[in-house]
Amino acid sequence: MKLGRLILILYLDLFCLSLFAQENVDHTVIGRIKEEGFQHSQVMETVSWLSDVYGPRLFASPGYLEAAEWAKKEMGKWGLQNVSLDTLDGNFRGWSVQSFSMEMLEPKYTRIVSYPKAWTSSTDGEVSGTPIILSVESRDGIPLLDSLQKFHGKLTGKIVFVDIGKKVKPSFEAFTTRFPSEELMNAEQQIDTVPEDYIGLLNKLNLKEQLTEDEEYVQRWRRVDQFFIDEAAAALVMASDFTHGILHVDGTYYAEIGDIKPLPTFIISNEQFNRILRMKDKGITPIVKLHLKTKFYEEKKYQVNVLAELPGSDKKLKQEIVMIGAHFDSWHSGTGATDNAVGAAVTMEVMRILKAVEAKPRRTIRICLWSGEEQAYYGSMDYVGKYVGDVLTGEHKSEQSKISAYFNLDNGSGKIRGIYLQGNESVRHIFVQLLAPFAYLSANTLTSQNTVWTDHTIFDSMNIPAFQFIQDPLNTMTITHHTNMDVYEYVIEDDLKQNAVIIASLVYHIATRNEMLPRKTTKE
Repeated sequence: MKLGRLILILYLDLFCLSLFAQENVDHTVIGRIKEEGFQHSQVMETVSWLSDVYGPRLFASPGYLEAAEWAKKEMGKWGLQNVSLDTLDGNFRGWSVQSFSMEMLEPKYTRIVSYPKAWTSSTDGEVSGTPIILSVESRDGIPLLDSLQKFHGKLTGKIVFVDIGKKVKPSFEAFTTRFPSEELMNAEQQIDTVPEDYIGLLNKLNLKEQLTEDEEYVQRWRRVDQFFIDEAAAALVMASDFTHGILHVDGTYYAEIGDIKPLPTFIISNEQFNRILRMKDKGITPIVKLHLKTKFYEEKKYQVNVLAELPGSDKKLKQEIVMIGAHFDSWHSGTGATDNAVGAAVTMEVMRILKAVEAKPRRTIRICLWSGEEQAYYGSMDYVGKYVGDVLTGEHKSEQSKISAYFNLDNGSGKIRGIYLQGNESVRHIFVQLLAPFAYLSANTLTSQNTVWTDHTIFDSMNIPAFQFIQDPLNTMTITHHTNMDVYEYVIEDDLKQNAVIIASLVYHIATRNEMLPRKTTKE
């Protein structure tokens, strides 16, 4: 009975597939892609260069430009065409740390595990003293301005510890995980694009909703930072919200020329922060010494996206484009290995593989490595605004009708388990067939769910088929995300090799099919 039901299910699956146009899956090309990507991979070498040598890659900084120039040179050596650095149109500024230190001198000398937040100012030389503790209410990790007002006039020249009640405890759950099959199955069965039970890092209805929420978040921080500037405090210190001494250092969001320059601000280990609070409660007077020297950069040369192409071979279709991309910038306390040297390295490896196997896609395949994703999608927003259209008004420019698809990789080092469809059900049957050769790698989950927080949402807002890959979470949100532990050691080689091969096969076939990918139905 069970065997008969299984045969019936398989028959119905094959019958349903036959109702759709069959994709021309070229297993010979896939075999060559696998051999090159699995047996001759260069992806880990690329990750090492981008993180160990050229990391971190903070937006609009000299370190970012050095990495961009290296990537441009490498892709040129591989024989890609139209390799270029595309300068952004906005008025941005970069930032870097020149030197810093933080120590507790009394009652016992202790080196404090710390890192400064980005785009903050230098101290006036070395500053030392007993910190003043501000126990304040907060929302979303941001001190409430009303709660700060009681300290008005009391902070001049002080080292200020801002206590918002972050306390860490031992965790009894695994720090590194993969998606269990049941969770992927549930995601595949979802019919809501914004479900309550979602597997992505963040889920919003649309780009405008996300941008509005992000701007409100930045404005709330701006008011708090301006309060401390007006109070003339010497420096601010806050506790990391990660455990085990890991520093979660997002930075500030003041990367535009003319914006405020916050006071010197440090994130220190949660454990040491709360130790100092407990000492103060016991009537002990700790003495803290710190200094910070930073530098700002406003030159346009640091503000670039990195582009390269594998030109199409079809006289007519080569004007159309299949795009892959990842953000190239990182935060500054680690080396930006998992966020997002891995995405940049994998997409670069895709281009290298396709060139090495002498693939002849009919459409042009273009790689875009984005700057400023960590601030407000500056790089991809700039590109879309110049070539695709206006994300706020919906006005189209020339490339909007020429881009068949955009694929993004920016969820850490985890292996690909499938694709977020962003509600585009018209592509499901296509992806089912194109991912079938990788079912043995468990890479064929398709969910209607949206996912946001990265560059594909900019293209999706212009009704271009734009997708982020489902990736195993690993330890992204427990160890590496925007922390000093975002380093090479947390990159998994086999996962990156699989990712490069899967994406190379997928974009090759989409660039070779007769039609562009179908787009979502839009309502006027």
